Amino acid sequence: MRTVAAVIASFEPGPELVKSVEAVVGQVESVYVVDDGSPSLNGPTADRVRAHLDACASLGAHVLGTPMNSGIGHALNRGVRAALASGADAILTLDQDSVIDDDYVASVTVHLDLAASVGIDDALASPATINGEVAPFWFAHQGLTLAFEPLQSGLVITRSVFEKAGLFEEGLFIDCVDTEFYLRARAHGAHALIVPGTDIRHRLGRPARWTPPRPVRKLLRGRPAGAAIEFSEDAPFRHYYIARNRLALYRRYGGAEKLWVTASVLKDSFVRGRAMLIGSERVSRTYFTVAGVRAAVRGETGRIPSRTVLRGERLRPRRVTTPEARVGAERAAPELVSVIIPVRDGVDVIDTQLDALGAQTYQRPFEVIIADNGSRDGLREHIEHHPLRERLSLAWVDASARGGGSFARNAGAHAAAGDFYAFCDGDDRVYPQWLEHMTAAAMRYDAVGGAVETHSLNSADAQSWRDMLPPETPYEFPGFLPVSPTCNFGVWADMFAKVNGFDVEYDRGAEDSDFAIRVQLAGGVLGHAPQALVAYRLRDTLPGIWSQSVMCGEGDAQLYSDYRAYGLPRRPWYGTVDVVLYLVLRNPLLPTAITRVPTGRWLFHAGNLVGRIKGSIRHRAYYV
Repeated sequence: MRTVAAVIASFEPGPELVKSVEAVVGQVESVYVVDDGSPSLNGPTADRVRAHLDACASLGAHVLGTPMNSGIGHALNRGVRAALASGADAILTLDQDSVIDDDYVASVTVHLDLAASVGIDDALASPATINGEVAPFWFAHQGLTLAFEPLQSGLVITRSVFEKAGLFEEGLFIDCVDTEFYLRARAHGAHALIVPGTDIRHRLGRPARWTPPRPVRKLLRGRPAGAAIEFSEDAPFRHYYIARNRLALYRRYGGAEKLWVTASVLKDSFVRGRAMLIGSERVSRTYFTVAGVRAAVRGETGRIPSRTVLRGERLRPRRVTTPEARVGAERAAPELVSVIIPVRDGVDVIDTQLDALGAQTYQRPFEVIIADNGSRDGLREHIEHHPLRERLSLAWVDASARGGGSFARNAGAHAAAGDFYAFCDGDDRVYPQWLEHMTAAAMRYDAVGGAVETHSLNSADAQSWRDMLPPETPYEFPGFLPVSPTCNFGVWADMFAKVNGFDVEYDRGAEDSDFAIRVQLAGGVLGHAPQALVAYRLRDTLPGIWSQSVMCGEGDAQLYSDYRAYGLPRRPWYGTVDVVLYLVLRNPLLPTAITRVPTGRWLFHAGNLVGRIKGSIRHRAYYV
């Protein structure tokens, strides 16, 4: 009597994992569920993911985990080692979304015994149908049908195969892990068998439809006019792994498996070519395929590089235009909000902001922390004796050890007791419903950027010097990621800790964009709350607007230096030409009646160009 153990690899599991365990647990000696480092287990939805894993444990499964996402091969190997150590004679491997028939394992063991009776002891057994469709097969051996490149899910592998061929290859990470094992097992004399009468329900990609254009419809005989062609397609990034790993296998097994290589090339060219020609997100798929081919030529293995993912994502068409559609995991309302305000020599303006915070309509608890970045105007005494001290739970924090807003905000966050941080500046003024709208949006996002208006606190001249986005439009780097200024920004404390706060090396601006980018690279979602409004104070002197614009330019160049490998695009050359022509033709030395440009506006554009040049030199990255 064979002892069979099941190994199920999971990643961000849902209810389908529990269904898979329910279907198999009564058919095998033991079940091992191996979670491949699901990020959600360390995030706000940890309870939801943990509940599914706990449900599997309550059914009798052994639930194992890996500290990080290391690929399906790594997860399977951990389960296989545990199963073999427990004395299993054969291992059934499954995906988390696969469900087998009630008599699946019994049918397989009978077939393995039949194979052993004709001298086939080293075997891999696979289902006859997948979702009711006949599984690929080719020749017969000793009267038994052989499978052609069987799927890992539903595969039963005898102990002797593992002992002779080894475990799954972890360097492939996702795709072709099963194919490589199948080819390696064949090289060691094993046979992959089709088990008659068995079926497995398994999700194969996602459905896609293509309606042929009129000239093509005439070529598709037998199809009604306008009828769509339906097929399945993988996520675009999978093309990277498929192209890379397939080429690696062709190189490795091409000499011994000429027939398999020929059939595989024809099949894969059709399936992948169809997806790139008539599937969704075709440009992105083509990019990932080319990147995978390049990686194969270089001999690269492991996880797809982050920069490749980001560049491929840039090529995907945008399906939504509203930030409300980019929603992260649901969270409960914050228990306590910490409003953090970095200030340096702001005693003459801080009361406007504190009065506005005292007028908030927000009904839940919040505290206000003043992070003093080296003030010499008596700010500490002013805060410690402020009339709103009790009402606002007002606290002064020493943040003078290093200059810069990043250090001050980090110091404020270090002293904060809240589970959500809301950042604003000392010389601005938040609207009465600012916290109410900010926290409402935060329940759907990991970080939130608010909106600004410039008409309340600024003269008409100062407003004419800078163009500001309307409240409903979020900030972003075109072709890259959305960002948000820290004069109106909120982030959950756990996400703030996950990305290690603000980078103090950003001492010339752009620290807010850097922070927002890192949140998203860490898997967080940045939202936009247009009703969380702040009245923003502009620079109202020519030296002030000049210094601010130079600083912004330097910060943008630093951002490009740090994130060009992740897909942040360089400024187009024609944009630089346009700025130069603008500065020459709108020179303030010419009469304003001719240029029709305020001096402050000209200085802002000139300073920004100078800053980008300085930043490009400083960070050795051309961003002019």
